[in-house]
Amino acid sequence: MTFDRFLQEACPGLGLVWRKYRRRSSRHRVDARLLELGLEGYRDYLERIRSDAQEAALLPDLMRVTVSRFFREQKQWLELKDHVLPELIATISGVRPLSIWSAGCCGGEEPFTLALLWLEYIRPFHPGWSVEILATDIDEASLERARRSLYRWETLREVPDEIRTRWFSQANALWRLDGKATALVRFGKRNLLTDPPPRGMDLTLCRYLAFTYFKGERLRVSLLRLWESLRPGGVLMVGEKEVLPASVLEYFEPMPGSRVFYRRIG
Repeated sequence: MTFDRFLQEACPGLGLVWRKYRRRSSRHRVDARLLELGLEGYRDYLERIRSDAQEAALLPDLMRVTVSRFFREQKQWLELKDHVLPELIATISGVRPLSIWSAGCCGGEEPFTLALLWLEYIRPFHPGWSVEILATDIDEASLERARRSLYRWETLREVPDEIRTRWFSQANALWRLDGKATALVRFGKRNLLTDPPPRGMDLTLCRYLAFTYFKGERLRVSLLRLWESLRPGGVLMVGEKEVLPASVLEYFEPMPGSRVFYRRIG
């Protein structure tokens, strides 16, 4: 059995979009799991996950892509800094931190991009404001990588030159993010599907996770969790290349002129 065939047979029953896992890194992790379990091939593993609910529950996280980049899809970040964040700040009454949740944060590139955006473009114009960024992932290895805040050059290639110069320092073959940026982010382990979401968020980011890999009941539960995480009027940010299902309109309405920002309904 080929890896593609394994995906075609295994993923639909688990509420997963099989084509999104056709990556070398996903196959390598499944191959490593076969060795760990002493199984000979994908067919044996297919039978295993069909008969073992615990093993089946591990598969989505085993295959998920766990790498990202700083400032991935720069147009989104420009829209966020120029329009969405200032608008959110304007709607908050009283003095409290802006609350942001990065769901499925991988190695920290996304939440640290938020931190850099805040330090560079928002705080200078709103000096009385602060931000609290919660970044979560189900993969402990990714969280440990994020806490180290050391990155390869490949993940920094979309960072504007002036930001890279100001906030990163070279550490041998890697680049270390400045502590003023890392201090804005708190990391924690959380499963989007099974753990209760944080509440009262002004902004929630869920990019290339639920709307890329999930369908059916998994997608429905994810939508509900994301809706629950936001305060009334809070904003959801998704990936530029993601195609959202019609059911998203039960929970969110698109922000005018945007393909990636959605405001919570209710």
